[in-house]
Amino acid sequence: MEQCTNVDRMDVFQFKFVSHYFQVEGAKGSILEANMRAKWLSLLCPDDLRIAFAMNKGQVPMYGAEYVELVDKREAGWWNHYFFNSWDLNQETGKTGWSVGPNIDLSQPLKAMVPLIVYSNYHKSIVLKKWNHYDPNLITVIPNMVDDTLFNPGADCQRGIIGWIGYDHPSKYTKGPEVIPYLAKRFPYLNFEMVHASEPKFQDEWMKEPLPNVTIYQKVAHYDMPDLIRRWHVLISGSKWETGATHIKEAMACGIPVIAADVAVIPEIASSQMLLKDMTWGHPPHTTHPYQWTDSSLERYAQALNELISDSDKLKKLSFAAIEESKATFPPKIAEQWFRFMRKCRDCYQLS
Repeated sequence: MEQCTNVDRMDVFQFKFVSHYFQVEGAKGSILEANMRAKWLSLLCPDDLRIAFAMNKGQVPMYGAEYVELVDKREAGWWNHYFFNSWDLNQETGKTGWSVGPNIDLSQPLKAMVPLIVYSNYHKSIVLKKWNHYDPNLITVIPNMVDDTLFNPGADCQRGIIGWIGYDHPSKYTKGPEVIPYLAKRFPYLNFEMVHASEPKFQDEWMKEPLPNVTIYQKVAHYDMPDLIRRWHVLISGSKWETGATHIKEAMACGIPVIAADVAVIPEIASSQMLLKDMTWGHPPHTTHPYQWTDSSLERYAQALNELISDSDKLKKLSFAAIEESKATFPPKIAEQWFRFMRKCRDCYQLS
């Protein structure tokens, strides 16, 4: 957003987040993100701002509900910020007084050029490629926050498990579940854990037979994830597409080294980790199913894992680097970016 001359204001600027859910079974990233913002933006809110959340009736935050102000979606007098552009926007008839993001459906162009929030510079590039008419000055990058009161190294524990976090629907292979069965067969003496946001639907494709050293979890509550992650030796990310990759940052905050493909947003948020370049995915006959990693790329994962489990010094170095890099997304730093955005909305645009 462009620089504006600050106006000397005595009044408090009211900024309302509009969305649907704080809690739902099998919650994915967007819902967990909303909870982090509700907790920390409310706790850290400065005196010149008033922040509220307008969700579906009966929805309450997972964390810090006593600090969060809940209001009706259509309550007047607020700047409205919509996490998604795919619903609720029908109440907006003007060109100012509202903003959107970061959950942007690029197949649904906005009816006005309003301020946008995106997860990353990579995400911004995607938006501008699809909406090439959009003013880049209206697009602000604010990464997701990692709650370090939850995700932290904790006490020393015995780590001997290789972890993975993701899902296999609605997109079967975006998160790369095929990586874990491949590695489990290559390293039968290691134990692997897969955490699926919801019940896997295509396990018969990416893991044709049960493997004794692979445990699959599903619908793990967000507040239970830190204890699970802290048991891991390494996080394997099979992702081919990420705009925010909060789960990677949360694992890094716990001191868990990461092996991932050098694609999408991953080098932006995990530059200190083992990133595999020149990785490829394909279609039959080169792969069993569309969008799976090729055999040569799967072998790159195996080589990286073998290197890491064989070199304790490198493992420690990556663990320390992961913790340090994750600090950029701790609540105070990300909250300040949101507050700066809110003040620009206040000073650069008038409520319609």
